[in-house]
Amino acid sequence: MINRVDVPPFPRAAPQGERQPDVQEKGRDMSGTQSRENSAMLRLALEIGRLGSWERDLVTNEMTASPICRTHLGLPADEPLSFEKLKKLQHPGDVERINQAVTYALATRSDFSIEHRIVRPDGYIGRLLVRGTPIFENGSPVRLVGVTQDVTERERAKEEIKDAQRRQEYLLKLNEQLRDAKDPFAIMEATAQSIGQLLKVDCVGYGEVDDNRDIVLVEREWSKGAISNEGRAYRLREFLHGMIDDSKDGKVLAIADTATDPRTSDATLQSFYSTINARAVLTVPLLKDGQITAILYVTSSMPRSWTKEDLSLVEDVAERTWIAVEKVRAEHDLRETEDRMRMFTEALPGFAYITTTELELLYVNDRSWSAFTGLSLEQALGHGWLSAVHPDDVARLAQEARSDDRDLQAVELRYRAADGTYRWYLARVVAYYDRNGEFKGRIGTSIDIHSLKETEAALRESEERLALAQRAARIGVFDWDVSSGVITWTPEQEQMFGIEVGSFEENYEGWSSRVHPADVAAFEKNFREAVPRGDQELAFAYRIVLPDGSFRHIEGRMVIFYAPDGAPKRIIGVNIDVTKHKQAEHRQQLLIRELHHRVKNTLATVQAIVGSTARTASSIDEFYQGFVGRIVSLARTHNLLTEDLWQKAALEDLIQTELGPYEDGARNRITVEGPHVELPSEAAVPIGMAIHELTTNAAKHGALSTFGGQVEVRWRVEPGEERPVLHFTWTEHGGPRVSTPTRQGFGSRLLQRVLATQLQADVSMDFPEEGLRFAMTLPIPGAPPIFNPDQ
Repeated sequence: MINRVDVPPFPRAAPQGERQPDVQEKGRDMSGTQSRENSAMLRLALEIGRLGSWERDLVTNEMTASPICRTHLGLPADEPLSFEKLKKLQHPGDVERINQAVTYALATRSDFSIEHRIVRPDGYIGRLLVRGTPIFENGSPVRLVGVTQDVTERERAKEEIKDAQRRQEYLLKLNEQLRDAKDPFAIMEATAQSIGQLLKVDCVGYGEVDDNRDIVLVEREWSKGAISNEGRAYRLREFLHGMIDDSKDGKVLAIADTATDPRTSDATLQSFYSTINARAVLTVPLLKDGQITAILYVTSSMPRSWTKEDLSLVEDVAERTWIAVEKVRAEHDLRETEDRMRMFTEALPGFAYITTTELELLYVNDRSWSAFTGLSLEQALGHGWLSAVHPDDVARLAQEARSDDRDLQAVELRYRAADGTYRWYLARVVAYYDRNGEFKGRIGTSIDIHSLKETEAALRESEERLALAQRAARIGVFDWDVSSGVITWTPEQEQMFGIEVGSFEENYEGWSSRVHPADVAAFEKNFREAVPRGDQELAFAYRIVLPDGSFRHIEGRMVIFYAPDGAPKRIIGVNIDVTKHKQAEHRQQLLIRELHHRVKNTLATVQAIVGSTARTASSIDEFYQGFVGRIVSLARTHNLLTEDLWQKAALEDLIQTELGPYEDGARNRITVEGPHVELPSEAAVPIGMAIHELTTNAAKHGALSTFGGQVEVRWRVEPGEERPVLHFTWTEHGGPRVSTPTRQGFGSRLLQRVLATQLQADVSMDFPEEGLRFAMTLPIPGAPPIFNPDQ
């Protein structure tokens, strides 16, 4: 807001000695005495208000001005003033505005008031408040009269207030920018740009000092409105104007004109400042631990007198910038450290944690912990994590946690997985202390060793099983030190040779004396041929001559280790008693002969089926269907027998094999009920074929041929005089009406003759209208002796 000085109304009468204005135009009628009194009062008022008076003759452009007015214009008090001189003193930027104000006052016959700049002869720019009024005679303007007031100081004060406000606003805005910045370079940019715009200079930069190379590295520089991020390097001595000692004390260096300042008179410095177009320079060094770490510099292409406010501002901003940069970098380093720690701990194949002395959890790698235990980080913090530790291990942990032993400690404990199972972990912990040396807790890791413990247990079991297997399978192991000739046998090896444990002579003769001579010669021949070839492994076989004159067959394999000269150095091998295998080969031959015998019997049965089927069939198709069905039934029975090495088959399996395909989804069509009965092979074959015939008849003509028909098969076993007696019944109902057949087919003959002849069974068949009823009573044959080709 511009303050204006109230000026008394200008007198409308001309000064003494001049003509009076037109009375009609001015509307005034004053006497000479009264005019002189008014003039005296006006001069007094002007002097009191430090107002200068002036007058301009519009006809001749002659001007008169009071001494105070000339002083306002920067002229000596006694120097005359002309209109041309006045126009030269007016600031070029305000001339048009002055002319417009005067023209308007003349046109409207009104007063004018205007504030404008004056360029004084010494170059100093002042500000004047000029007020005036036109004087008219006979309707035409003849003079301009007015007063001046020097408002330079007032405007300077206003500018200083504005500047202070602007600086304060600038610092507040800068604080916001620095507070929100996350990048050191963004802080440098904000600082450089804002200072440059505030101070209206040409260049501002923030550089960091590389003490080793004695240079200033400038990553961000503001220059004439643009930010450069190319990165520049300047010599430290040039930036500090050669005043290293003062800069090391943190002093701000200000140069108003590099061309005249004695501190920059050196030719090298003159060349440097000319290169960067700097006539005025301001540098603020920043110290850390007595060392220059950074420099904030400001340059202007024109000479400039740096004010105290400028120095204070730049120094303040430099300190703020340094603090902000250090803070951001510290936060960045902290985040990087935390990220590295988090990535490291998450990459661990286990848990990493920090606890207090009271086992309160402060930190754990959440991903590994939550994935294994199912507990979230919130649930685990404090004492919550102990719920995942086996109860038997918690008390031991509590006792060890209070120990401030600085040595690394290892303890095994169990953690509960999310599925409720426990796994073994190896915990390695170390005590940690604060800066005062006070014990604060423990830092540790827990690595899963459950598989290792299981492997160790399995290895122990494996070694025990191996020893047991060697004893059970009679596998012997030997270790032959060729250079010394000493041979070490395991107890199983000694037992294999029929000697007492610990009585082996531990030499080659102790082995060769107990082996068939022909096999010793063969072994030595193979060994002599293998060594020159460098064979790593060698298989062998030999016979042991037992005291009763019988032989024990041995097969083995040994691994040969050679010395650098190619000679055998050590031999490790195993011996396996394969006597039973040799005997098995002999038994196999007998089994083959037995197989031939059983095949012949089966072929005889097939031949009988062909003959009987052919006699009862009326067509080729009927023969084919009947023959195939019976052969399939015979094959099924044989399959059941072969599952038990051709010894026996279960009666229920024979029935289910035939009737199973006819059962419906509700399982109410077939009823099979009876105790478990094992039939020997000679009974299983005819009974299986009999069940097949009954099933085939039911499917073609009986209960299984219509919907709703049912078959009930029941049996029981009762004690007999010599052997148990089987009571078997087959009952059909719900099918077509049944009548007694007029002729006897293969099925009937099989049921009545074969069963009676081969198994001494009592067989009956009834044909009531509701369905066939078959009954069989037979003594269950005894199981034949298990086939033993060695007997």
